[in-house]
Amino acid sequence: MRFTTRLFLYWVSVFLVFSIGVIAVVYFLWGFRVNLLQAAMVFLIVGVIPPGLITAWFSGRLNYMESENLDPPEFSGQKRATFQFKGHTKHPFDEVLQRVDRQWIISFSDRKNRVLKFRTDARMFSWGLGGYLKMEDDEKITVIVYPINPKSEREEHFLNQLLRVMGTILHN
Repeated sequence: MRFTTRLFLYWVSVFLVFSIGVIAVVYFLWGFRVNLLQAAMVFLIVGVIPPGLITAWFSGRLNYMESENLDPPEFSGQKRATFQFKGHTKHPFDEVLQRVDRQWIISFSDRKNRVLKFRTDARMFSWGLGGYLKMEDDEKITVIVYPINPKSEREEHFLNQLLRVMGTILHN
């Protein structure tokens, strides 16, 4: 299942649990019976449409992470860095893949072209970050990280932090 779909279903389930909780509280505290058809319509309007619109708004960035597109991302708010890497094995890309996999979620990898896409976990109040890594040669790695929500100052801070962590991981 694609990340975009899982994220949409996650938000819908959060709203569903919240809606059921509100209906239960209203029923037990005030004895007010809720018409199920009206409750379903309210849930559709409040619990399905807004998460659908928000997910659609960010779908380009979310879907890029899992796509087979090997071109670097062209998203606003992205940051780029180049790192030197000294591998300890005959297969340096596999070593990089393993190091990145320990820290983040790998959403796409292509060993032949030496491209790796990764992301941070999406949280309740943060959409997370996406990343693109290309091993230019056995010692040069280009990393591009981008926020899912480009207008978030908090996520811009996380971009800088992610690049520092990436530098530490690749220099070990």
